[in-house]
Amino acid sequence: MQAHGVRVFARRAGVQLQQLLPSGQNRFSTASSASPESESGAHHKQRERELILSVLSTVPSPREARKFLNSVSGNETMRSQREFEERQARLATEEPTVRTPGRLVPGEILRGERAAETRETEAVPRRLTASVFIDGLESPGACERTGKLLAQIQRIGVSPVVLLANNGSADATCGGYRSIIRQVHQLADAVEREGGKARPINEGVFFNNPYARTDLTVDPELIGAAIAQGQTPIISPLMADAELQVKVLKPRVAAAAVARALAQSTSTQHAMAGSGGAFSLLVARLILLGSADGLTGDGDVFHRFVNLEEDYTEVAAACAQPDVLELMRTCLAILPPTAAGIVASVDSDPSLVLKGLISERPVATQQRPRRNQGVARQSQAVRRAGIPSYRPLPNYPFVDIGGRDVAKAADVVEAPTQFTLLRHGFQIQRHTELDTCNVPRLRSLLESSFKRTLDAGQYFERLRQLQSAGGVEIIVAGDYQGAVIVTHEAVAGAESLPYLDKFAVLPSAQGTGMADILWAQLRRTCPSCMWRSRNDNGVNKWYFDRSSGHVRAPAQPGATQWVFFWYQSSVAGQRTLTVDEIQAGIAVSQKIAPSFI
Repeated sequence: MQAHGVRVFARRAGVQLQQLLPSGQNRFSTASSASPESESGAHHKQRERELILSVLSTVPSPREARKFLNSVSGNETMRSQREFEERQARLATEEPTVRTPGRLVPGEILRGERAAETRETEAVPRRLTASVFIDGLESPGACERTGKLLAQIQRIGVSPVVLLANNGSADATCGGYRSIIRQVHQLADAVEREGGKARPINEGVFFNNPYARTDLTVDPELIGAAIAQGQTPIISPLMADAELQVKVLKPRVAAAAVARALAQSTSTQHAMAGSGGAFSLLVARLILLGSADGLTGDGDVFHRFVNLEEDYTEVAAACAQPDVLELMRTCLAILPPTAAGIVASVDSDPSLVLKGLISERPVATQQRPRRNQGVARQSQAVRRAGIPSYRPLPNYPFVDIGGRDVAKAADVVEAPTQFTLLRHGFQIQRHTELDTCNVPRLRSLLESSFKRTLDAGQYFERLRQLQSAGGVEIIVAGDYQGAVIVTHEAVAGAESLPYLDKFAVLPSAQGTGMADILWAQLRRTCPSCMWRSRNDNGVNKWYFDRSSGHVRAPAQPGATQWVFFWYQSSVAGQRTLTVDEIQAGIAVSQKIAPSFI
């Protein structure tokens, strides 16, 4: 069962199982030095089974699985991150006039020597890392669940760096000091019991830089030494000042200092301090485990995905966890642009957090709106009309697929199957006409994304004609690193139909959450929309996950085989597409001429 599960995961990613075993070590074996003979055989098998099931329950796409397996096997060089950083360095000198005035874009947060690094220098192996910030272990069983999570993260090849926060219950008194030390050691013991290895670090990590007295600094050598020994460093928020007085650091200050130390250890040319020259870090996730299962706002709003560059002001205005939001914003601005943040409950099942670690997708839709009963009736009408409708389970993949009572399983797991995914992200520009866009850069983006030559004259002329008819909406992310083009197509007997004409992401921006950022902006701009995709398009799996329905066009000899998708709004009062509109939209989109030569 265990070997089969790993092979399924690897086969889905197109990676041989041997790639998971660098230097003869099985990444999915226990990281503990204790052998199975030293513990109960049944307990060992149960623990391994839980790990395999937790990994398989993430159900990653082939691209996500391949990227993760390459990362933990030591073969991941983070090409997209490096190309992205180099492109930003070039833009800083070659095209300063096109950048957003007075604002940093992801990739500019680099040390000077990083931009000067050359490809000729031998690269240092990267160690996939997750920074874990734990805000409170007071709830019953929280310590054991967190220990299990950290052990599983370690055993799938990711090195967690843990900071235990002072959530206000501990102060600088002797009792508060002992409370923090006790929690650090209890968590380390919990990791060891679950087959992991942990190293409590209570002192020596934080200190004041003598050259900048207001700048809190972290000594990365203690962290690197623990990782090099296969141990999870569990750091307490304690610091001794110049008078050897112990201080309890505030969460945001301590977390930012740790994030800065990790970011400074991500060079592909210089090994991390304390690693013995063996590796540098590849920081993939910033995980915050607290009392809430994500970021919430007014009423029934649950934020499943937040683009901090664009959404921060709106989310912060009504956020019920402002300190958490501010901490994540501060730390993600420090970490590389490919790092993502996860806000989950300390009481969450470990498989939920593993999903956020392995997959790059939000759990479900971007927000949890109020249900519109009309949508269900409309979906039934679509099926009666003969149009197949793809509708994933609301909690997929956390529903027990083998169970008979799917609705009951969904009800049981609904509460713990959510977290908030955050990205440092990009600023968004919106255009309703081509004259306000940088058309040459938009063309370059489309051609780079689709890897084909655009029939620019014909394509842009079509957009100009639609400007004065149904309308055009162009959403540009960052410095033309991604774009969405929506046209409003004329449909007989109905108002214009929103049609997703182009969805483009620059190859160098892949891995930065660009696709989810653009999708969130598309859903916000067009509550309901249709689009088409070639039958053999590798992105279709991504579309299936995000659509409300699809239908495949009948096969015709010599003609392009299309799959037509649509999504519907479930918010009361917003437009939904009728059966007739969907059928008319399919007919209209079939007539749109190809855009590429």
